[in-house]
Amino acid sequence: MAKVRFSPKPHADVLLRVFDLPGRGMTRALAESILALDFPEGDAVRIEELNVRANEGELTDEEEAEMEAYTKINDLLAYWQSKARRALQQPA
Repeated sequence: MAKVRFSPKPHADVLLRVFDLPGRGMTRALAESILALDFPEGDAVRIEELNVRANEGELTDEEEAEMEAYTKINDLLAYWQSKARRALQQPA
């Protein structure tokens, strides 16, 4: 089965419609909340463990899938945090 490269854009486009509160765009409170999101410490530790194992070429298939999930979520989070920063730069 061919692997499909994850692109956050289609997901972000759907979420943009969700977060575009009645056509007004992202609220300041929502933008600030998005910027506060991050992986919990336990997940950050796990990501580092997986990175080390990946660099050593020792990931199992299950660990590779786990790492892919972290990467996809991180990409989407980075996209939304970028949108949030831009929303906060807009005049009120």
